[in-house]
Amino acid sequence: MPLLLSEFDLRKSIVRACRALHARGLVAAFDGNVSGRLPSGNLIVTPAGASKGDVTEDRLLLCSAEGKRIRGEGQVSTEVGLHLAAYAARKETRAVVHAHPPLACAFTFAGAEKVFLEPILPEVVARLGGIPSIPYATPGSADVGRLAAPLLAKHDAVLLAQHGAVTAGPDPWTAFLYMEKLEHAAAILKAASELAGSLEGLKRLTPAQVADLMNTYGRKKS
Repeated sequence: MPLLLSEFDLRKSIVRACRALHARGLVAAFDGNVSGRLPSGNLIVTPAGASKGDVTEDRLLLCSAEGKRIRGEGQVSTEVGLHLAAYAARKETRAVVHAHPPLACAFTFAGAEKVFLEPILPEVVARLGGIPSIPYATPGSADVGRLAAPLLAKHDAVLLAQHGAVTAGPDPWTAFLYMEKLEHAAAILKAASELAGSLEGLKRLTPAQVADLMNTYGRKKS
């Protein structure tokens, strides 16, 4: 069972994740949003139009389980529907991060996002499994959450084609680490494909190697 954070601790954890997203270049300007779910079912959410590098605990919004603002100054992001979809998809999800990791996003613009479903990087296979993607949907529209929900039911990280990515975890910091892992994987895949001459030239793990990896890390393949 995930640790249920108090509102005070959840706000601190969200701010920590926001600062790290900004520092790692996973968001820019006003991009991205982070949320966490309280034991009551209410949410703590970053406000629309806020730089994640500047956000503070007192600027975060308290929202209902339906994403309606209860307390705090500012507007709820139009992307809150994506967060709600993630929470509805898996009961154990306690935090959601939506960001625009540059290299991971670039793969979707190039139409090469399927490589993230390939068993190439052992640490990604073990920690995240395959990373699926949804087709392009207008950012902020209900279609983003509708398309992502079935994937978020089984995966901790999902790419949003020509838009960004979303990660879900037991707390904001873990959700951030999943996003960081996604972007790190993208950097390795880009460098390796350039050295190999193509994505097709990358070495894949064999089924036996994947099975051994899963047994070692105790994770079931999704």
